[in-house]
Amino acid sequence: MTGGFCSPMDVAISTENMIFVLSRGFGFSLEGYDGDIGNRIGKTTFDENHIGDFARHATTWPNSIAISAEGNIFCSDEYENAIYVFNPDRTYPFPEADPNGESILRWGTSGSRDGEFIGPTGLAFNKENNLYVVDSNNNRIQLFTDTGKFINTWGRGGNSYGEFQNPWGITVDSSGDIYVADWGNNRVQKFDTEGTHLLTFGERVDPAAKLNHPAHVAVDSDGDVYVTDWGNGRVQIYDPDGELIASLYGDASDYSKAGLFVLERSALAGPVALDTIRKHPDIMMDFKSFGRPTGITVNKNNQIVIADARSRLQIYNKYTPEPPG
Repeated sequence: MTGGFCSPMDVAISTENMIFVLSRGFGFSLEGYDGDIGNRIGKTTFDENHIGDFARHATTWPNSIAISAEGNIFCSDEYENAIYVFNPDRTYPFPEADPNGESILRWGTSGSRDGEFIGPTGLAFNKENNLYVVDSNNNRIQLFTDTGKFINTWGRGGNSYGEFQNPWGITVDSSGDIYVADWGNNRVQKFDTEGTHLLTFGERVDPAAKLNHPAHVAVDSDGDVYVTDWGNGRVQIYDPDGELIASLYGDASDYSKAGLFVLERSALAGPVALDTIRKHPDIMMDFKSFGRPTGITVNKNNQIVIADARSRLQIYNKYTPEPPG
């Protein structure tokens, strides 16, 4: 129950290039444990060196995470209509947890007034270290200080430009512009810092470019946009003008270290069964692909980290062609 992920929903990368993974968990408590032990935030490196877990069953139905300028981890909780803040330096070895004492800050109440939430999802910080929160069931974006003081809000329900239908993920590019994964409208919308609509993409009839319930969105240092196309089981890559560049469908070649640890010691699998699975082309072809991808993030080196429902991460290096001559 440690070292792997359980229904990972979102990922974030710190300035020290540490990967944080939000696992939503099983959705129920296991016998002998007080709370959902799969519900946690994992701290790991790019070479699968698992540092530890924290926030184990400290939230109820977590959705997204973001990292503040101070390095604290902010986490949205759809069920509690709240934002939690954690210090990631303290980790808890399985099955330890302190669900009532780990968070260093919590804010949010249920409602539709300024500063209230109904089903908060995506989180993203701007250059001023203020936090954008996707208030999904209120179909709007809210902006707060990192201590939870309300600043501004924009958006409403609908399918016109600037309107939302249960939006999910959000990110901010180097210019401060904001991208929102408009889940129910099957598109991504781009806004300036005042919430003025700039661009919409993903709505094309062409199935190669059309989005089906996009979950999260990220932007790299070149301004290219990455979208987890949840309903189509892929990641779509667009240029800054919303033109499709490429699609990723998953390229896993083996199980993760945590997955291998479980399979190699399982009475139902074991080394013989594991070897059979690896040699079966149909099984491995299905396994390598994304299964309902959710969280996505890109670091300063343009390494793309993607989480999906197969309880794992897949990491890509962005291909940059050599200049001619």
